[in-house]
Amino acid sequence: MKRVQKTMTNLSRLGTGETAHITGIHAPDDVRQRLQAMGLRTGREARVIRCTRLGPMQIRVGSVDLIMRRSDAARVEIAACDTVRIDIATKK
Repeated sequence: MKRVQKTMTNLSRLGTGETAHITGIHAPDDVRQRLQAMGLRTGREARVIRCTRLGPMQIRVGSVDLIMRRSDAARVEIAACDTVRIDIATKK
């Protein structure tokens, strides 16, 4: 599989099933340390498992599922990516 980079945004803007790479956390030290302790670190891949329009989001980072407030998710800068399947036999 090949990953194609998209634009930078924040984690709160992703929809269910979307995946992104964390590029930074823009928060006061205490909030940043709490998010990092939960596994949200630069370079890690985060996937949105479930989200509602205004409520909390379920995020998977590695093998850990987190329930996050949208206000905290908005502090996590990401580079969203699409997964593109390439059929090796036909090279399409």
